[in-house]
Amino acid sequence: MERLLFAILFIAIAMGCTSKYNRGTYDLYLIPEGYEGTIRVIYNVKNAPLLEREGKYDVIPVKGNGKYETSTPMYDYGEVIDRYYYVDEKGNRTELDPMCVSVLGTGGTDNAQGETHHTLIEVTHSKCGKDFGLWGSRK
Repeated sequence: MERLLFAILFIAIAMGCTSKYNRGTYDLYLIPEGYEGTIRVIYNVKNAPLLEREGKYDVIPVKGNGKYETSTPMYDYGEVIDRYYYVDEKGNRTELDPMCVSVLGTGGTDNAQGETHHTLIEVTHSKCGKDFGLWGSRK
């Protein structure tokens, strides 16, 4: 009986560790230079473009209003392994300090257009620090 329980536990752990939902959130945010505020990425939006890939990262080209819509069905789960860059008008990237980014959370909506999911982050270049990284401008 112990061997059976061990085998079941081992299989469950192995399946969980190899699940695509445990891989982490490899997102690469391309943010207009100087933008400060909330960024909302909305997934599963009909007729929106699929996310492109750059290596192992999904590329999210944030619009000037802080939003991006994609028809990619849903965001990934797991450890946040995202990268954040300001992008100037020539396409040059400047990586943001992690203390200038606050991960606010995820959510979803179900309405007449269908079910969508979203992620929210907040970025700053003027209030960077441990408190901002943890709380964003909510503190």
